[in-house]
Amino acid sequence: MTDSEIKELFKIQSRNVRHLKKVEKNLTMDINYHLLKGDDFKVGIKTNFYSLLYSSLSEAQFLQILHTPNGFLYSEIQKVNKKSSIVDKWKCMLDIALSKVGDFKVDSNISNKRNHLLDIITTYIESPQTIRNKIAHGQWVCALNSKNTKENTATTTAVKSINVVEISRWYTVHQYLCFIMRDLVQSTPGTFNQSFNDNYSKLDTFLTESASWTLTTRINDIKRKYQNRKVQPED
Repeated sequence: MTDSEIKELFKIQSRNVRHLKKVEKNLTMDINYHLLKGDDFKVGIKTNFYSLLYSSLSEAQFLQILHTPNGFLYSEIQKVNKKSSIVDKWKCMLDIALSKVGDFKVDSNISNKRNHLLDIITTYIESPQTIRNKIAHGQWVCALNSKNTKENTATTTAVKSINVVEISRWYTVHQYLCFIMRDLVQSTPGTFNQSFNDNYSKLDTFLTESASWTLTTRINDIKRKYQNRKVQPED
């Protein structure tokens, strides 16, 4: 691919990403509405779609970042694409992006950040991918093992326990991860740019602040906002 072709693909993927983010916003509003109404069945349906949408957006943003103009060389893009799984592709992209700054094998600061970001990839890309695969293959109530010979009770529990609060955290963490990847590939050799430091710090802050979020809290917040809209101020 030429630089102009890479740039064109970036533009194409940007359109896909913008559309999927609009879908996410509308689907979130639908789920909030059904939570307000106490319709658990519809909440469950929409939540599974929300999970599928997350994986779709994740893969769209992955390709968008990989083809960032003036970012990765075409040879580096090819190296990433040769990896068999989307998780391995993310990890490969991370290592190439970090190499723009320095060598994680000799720099402990880079190594520590790499390990943290690899944990993020495992938690927020690999784990959701497992749930997505079960839902995509129609295993909404009972998840099967890899050979489809019996139920995998642990995965069944994971599929049933996901909720809009958890998935919304996925979306936000993923967005920070995307920002960080772009910051890395655009960094000056030998140093992390300020944008990287800011987004890396914001990611950790968000992880800490959102750790206590619960579905009950979200429902109460939705009800409170609904009640506030119903109360009209007097003249």
